[in-house]
Amino acid sequence: TGLFLFILFFLMVLVCLIFSVLSTIEQYAEFATGTLFWMEIVLVLFFGTEYVVRLWSAGCRSKYAGIKGRLRFIRKPISIIDLIVVIASVIVLGVGSNGQVFATSAIRGIRFLQILRMLHVDRQGGTWRLLGSVVFIHRQELITTLYIGFLGLIFSSYFVYLAEKDAVDEEGKTGFSSYADALWWGVVTVTTIGYGDKIPQTWIGKAIASCFSVFAISFFALPAGILGSGFALKVQQKQRQKHFNRQIPANRKCFSLKGVASERAVSIPQITYEHIDDSVEKKDVSYFIAQPRGTNEGKTILENVCLITLLYSC
Repeated sequence: TGLFLFILFFLMVLVCLIFSVLSTIEQYAEFATGTLFWMEIVLVLFFGTEYVVRLWSAGCRSKYAGIKGRLRFIRKPISIIDLIVVIASVIVLGVGSNGQVFATSAIRGIRFLQILRMLHVDRQGGTWRLLGSVVFIHRQELITTLYIGFLGLIFSSYFVYLAEKDAVDEEGKTGFSSYADALWWGVVTVTTIGYGDKIPQTWIGKAIASCFSVFAISFFALPAGILGSGFALKVQQKQRQKHFNRQIPANRKCFSLKGVASERAVSIPQITYEHIDDSVEKKDVSYFIAQPRGTNEGKTILENVCLITLLYSC
């Protein structure tokens, strides 16, 4: 049920966002705006009801009990975002007339606050905590690569500026009239955007730009690989911990069964036959049970089973 409600809620927010985008396109504006008006009503009722229910049920926890506890719950960042979204939606619906949600430019400004609905999808903040933990673990590598890349950006942009400040194009204009233009060109280059508004004209500038592109882009691309590997390792660690936690109750149950079996086990006494016939030839046919069955054997089997289960869980 929880997963179904989560998917339904996400689809509602996503469809509303799509219609919001379509309403800004002239050929789809009339249809999208009318449909969006009724969708906004549904979402306002849904969000408002959910906020009231969450505020009421927060008292189940001791730190949110009473009036002061409710105020503490309202001051939470996610609760403030929920309240802002509900108020913004009510204002948009209240000011709009005849289904025209985007009647005025002021309403278009308030409309931006409704984009915060997407933050509502991850109420627990698990995504942000995961990102923060990965960045914190690999902070040394990230700082090192960004520092070296930033130094390369500053020096290379300055060298390109020195080489290109006096160069002019066919129209008699220079593309690097200031160091700020060179820095802008450097940022566009290292991010591989390549607008093409600033282009080196001289061979010296082109040589510097070529070396800079190979050097700086490699360093600015390293954080993506560091974060990617960090995410993979973190997710693998969480899955392993989840699997281990799932095996702990089974191991406890296994060891408890071992104790019960040890308490209830019954030993079979040793049986010995000294001889059968004394008249012909004295025979000594003895049948020994090497070890009393019951306590030790049952205990050993259960210990082996528990050990195998524990090793498998690890």
